Amino acid sequence: MKITNWSLSHKTSIFVLLVIVVIAGLASYTALPVESFPQIKQPVIIVAVPYVGVAPSDMETLVAQPIEKKLKEISKIKKMSSISTEGYTNITVEFEPDMDIDEAVQKVRVKVDQARPDLPEDIDEPIIQEINFENIPIMLVSIVGNQSLVRLKKIAEDLQDKFEQIPGVLDVKLSGGLEREVKVNINPARLRYYNLGVNDVIDAIRNENRTIPGGSVELYRTYPGRILIDRRAERGRCKNEGKYSHLSPGPR
Repeated sequence: MKITNWSLSHKTSIFVLLVIVVIAGLASYTALPVESFPQIKQPVIIVAVPYVGVAPSDMETLVAQPIEKKLKEISKIKKMSSISTEGYTNITVEFEPDMDIDEAVQKVRVKVDQARPDLPEDIDEPIIQEINFENIPIMLVSIVGNQSLVRLKKIAEDLQDKFEQIPGVLDVKLSGGLEREVKVNINPARLRYYNLGVNDVIDAIRNENRTIPGGSVELYRTYPGRILIDRRAERGRCKNEGKYSHLSPGPR
């Protein structure tokens, strides 16, 4: 009753106080940031390890278990799980809420590097990434039409370049389509005849599929109708320094 009586006897003060509260509420409401994907710090790290052509059971024993053994040495781990499929292992590490995400990524990276000697030598590089809700795509574009898959892939690549030029676009990823490849059929009898193995064929293809700089070419015009070409190596002159090739211009 005392509060009620005091409020009735000070009507002006109560009215002014009510107005101040309403104005403060409206100001806070208008200044409150609203985002469709607010920044959420989730201390969850994913370790993805590809190893093409390996069975799920072998992925579990050869890849997942050695990495998990090292990751268990990290403190403040709330939960850790792994999924192994053919040629791929995915390890999810969830930390306590008070764990700094940058520190967690650094510790996981160190432990994965320590586990590398226990992994197969020809395994691909492990991929370590944090779950970031800001990287969720805001738009998905599907390209369909009465065109070949190669043509549709080319159109998608052109659109990808244009989307990346839009201000405010962080990343544009392309999935699907056909990748051009060359299929090599090996004749076992011929390999045995030449005393070669499959790895020899793989090494030969790999060595031939390289782009190596061949140096530079400088043109010197000496007199009408003749051009001198100075052959130089990429670094310094080659052994044939001072020797020139005389070329006559072809028909135009």
